[in-house]
Amino acid sequence: MNFEQAAILILLVSMLVVFALDRIRMEVVALGGLGFGLALGLVTPTQAFSGFSNAAFITVVEILLIVHVLGRSGVLDSLSRRIPEIARTQRRVLAVLCLLTATLSVFMNNIGALALMLPVVTSVCRVTALDSRRILMPVSFAALLGGLCSVIGTPANLIVSNQLAAATGTGFAFFDFAWVGVPAALAGLLVLVVWPRRVLGNGSSAETGRPPPHSFRTVVTEVEIGALSPLNGKPVSEAGATIHSMRRGGANVMFQRPGTIAEAGDVLLIEIGLPELEAGLASGSLALPGTGQNASAQRVEAVIMPESMLVGSRIGALEGLTSRGIAIVAVATHTPRIEGSLADVQLSIGDVLYLSGDQDAIAEAVEEADILPLWPTPQPEAGDSQWAPVLAFAGGVVLAAFGFAPPELAFGLVVLVLAATGSLDLRRGLAALDWPILIMLAAMLPLGLAVETTGAASVLAGGLMTLLPEHDALVLSSALLVIAVAITPFVNNASTAVILGPIALGVAAAAGIPPEPLLIAVALGASIDFLTPIGHHNNTIVMGLAGYRFVDFIKVGWPVTIAVTGAATLALRVWWA
Repeated sequence: MNFEQAAILILLVSMLVVFALDRIRMEVVALGGLGFGLALGLVTPTQAFSGFSNAAFITVVEILLIVHVLGRSGVLDSLSRRIPEIARTQRRVLAVLCLLTATLSVFMNNIGALALMLPVVTSVCRVTALDSRRILMPVSFAALLGGLCSVIGTPANLIVSNQLAAATGTGFAFFDFAWVGVPAALAGLLVLVVWPRRVLGNGSSAETGRPPPHSFRTVVTEVEIGALSPLNGKPVSEAGATIHSMRRGGANVMFQRPGTIAEAGDVLLIEIGLPELEAGLASGSLALPGTGQNASAQRVEAVIMPESMLVGSRIGALEGLTSRGIAIVAVATHTPRIEGSLADVQLSIGDVLYLSGDQDAIAEAVEEADILPLWPTPQPEAGDSQWAPVLAFAGGVVLAAFGFAPPELAFGLVVLVLAATGSLDLRRGLAALDWPILIMLAAMLPLGLAVETTGAASVLAGGLMTLLPEHDALVLSSALLVIAVAITPFVNNASTAVILGPIALGVAAAAGIPPEPLLIAVALGASIDFLTPIGHHNNTIVMGLAGYRFVDFIKVGWPVTIAVTGAATLALRVWWA
């Protein structure tokens, strides 16, 4: 092993460790790794920027732009109203939502499919009295399962397709992944319909009569004790909520001291159930500091998406909201440390903001900040055609699926049509893209190329062949599938595919077998990401929405992982190996 080979392997392993620690933003890690690769001579200056012109990068950008238009069209609104009529039991509702999400994800990015479905899930759960906590994780997993079935379903599929094209001159066809992806997805969906209720409960809130999200969600908020509050003159310990801080006359109070009495005008930073908070605001026993009850204001519930400019910001710094007279009533967050005041709470992906203010002002602020309204569901603007963007997208799918044009060209034409017809504002759409993921993808692609050009892929392939002397395509595909499944819960799937793809090509060359089954195994393994909330942004989003714990993903995800991996291995044997 020469210097370049050792250097690229050490660099990539170090990056995987930093990715897994999740202490530094992923795009910063990727750009830092690319910088080291450039300094060490592993990547040329020309190659360093090649990721931005890569077909996989361009296709992901196009799909995200199209999803941006579809999300604003409200095309799924009518369906969300019909689902309770079609599926009259909890299990059927879950099955319909998961199947619909998986179907959408076949034709678009995983995060885009989840973004389209989140308002639908919220609406359906409110109507059917289902607890969203039992629905959101299966829907997130269903989005990942649907992505297994087409070349554009997930960036990992696009990446290995481009790697195959670079090695052989021809990439995968649009539905080549479906031969393995469909059986694997169906196996996963079957487990999702049956298993989560065993570990997350039946999920019914019919006996409470309250909207499902209110039945489980705990929020952090800052409230002022009113003169009529039952807590006025009582010990703080009787508050019935977790108190993080207390201020009186602008000064902090050591509320932990035994016998500390609450007084009218005290401001508490508390963690409380949303129903209790709303009841206190409605009765006047609690008030938002400086705003009173604000009873006539519009209330909106919105989730912070990965592309939002609010990620990493503190609530007190959200000038785009406060300057429009919008009050932040509360936030449902999974931030482990909460101290100081509400203004000091730092926001992250999946946190839910509860906003109060003028309806038009909130709509404008939500659009600017790129957060996704969950309730009430935003209505499409007057004059907008719901189905024109869908028809344009369907045309792009047909062009790509039947080989009339490569995906980057087919969906580029869709973007052009949407922009020409006024459905897509390119300036707004480009600003709303998930740039951290895109930058990470563009930075990782040259490093994946370096694995091959330095000969490191051949060295690793030789080592793997030593451990697996069999020259059987199924054995080698299964080994790469398991390796990818082991890595992807801690590292995003695109990075997993970038690193393992060249190794799969090296193994195929050393064993004298076709590379297709090995690359498909890598792509599928990179997307079998059901064990942690950090491996994929979909899981991070629903963790914040539903208040899941880390261990909940393991409890729900392990049988899904086993079922999907087993079905994928069997399908590889039948169709490819």
